[in-house]
Amino acid sequence: MNKKSQKLQTRDFISVGIFSLIYSAVAFIIGGIAQMTPITFPFMPMIVALFTGTVFMLYIAKIPKRGAITILGIISGILLFITGMFWMMSAFFVVLGIIADFICASGGFKSFKRNMTAYCLFALSPMGAYVPMAIMPAQFDEFMSKKGDVSSFAGVIDSIGANWWAIPAMLIGTILCAFIGGFIGKKLLKKHFEKAGIV
Repeated sequence: MNKKSQKLQTRDFISVGIFSLIYSAVAFIIGGIAQMTPITFPFMPMIVALFTGTVFMLYIAKIPKRGAITILGIISGILLFITGMFWMMSAFFVVLGIIADFICASGGFKSFKRNMTAYCLFALSPMGAYVPMAIMPAQFDEFMSKKGDVSSFAGVIDSIGANWWAIPAMLIGTILCAFIGGFIGKKLLKKHFEKAGIV
């Protein structure tokens, strides 16, 4: 019975779908606003990490089962791909979702430290839209040229790709913001965490 309860049931898939859409909606709205100006463009992953921490932590508390975070990553990746984002961002969501799922499951979804580690890793998924600027600039430029006039963002995109420290700085900043976002989620969802037995 215990093993069965740890597996995703039909009702769990409904919850997974709902929470995945909520997470995606929050991430897309916040991320879209952050990417509207060249000044805030590089900070998108950090801003998203701050705001999605509560949703992610509630997701774990409500559906503490192996496979839930993997599905979250897959759904997010699919939605990003069909909405025209660079393919590497979708790949990041899927791969990091699988790894984050494994980390949470290793603590039985009861370890806050492991859940936090999983979120800090999963929160790096939006970096899939920035890493290509440094490792495959030609392919990324071709992709952006098909999206229309992005001349106002050309300077910041070139800067991210040309400066070796830009991507590492964004990675560190995103992890720090995810850490803060995760703690905010813990404080806001204290009752849910206590009920779920998360320590």
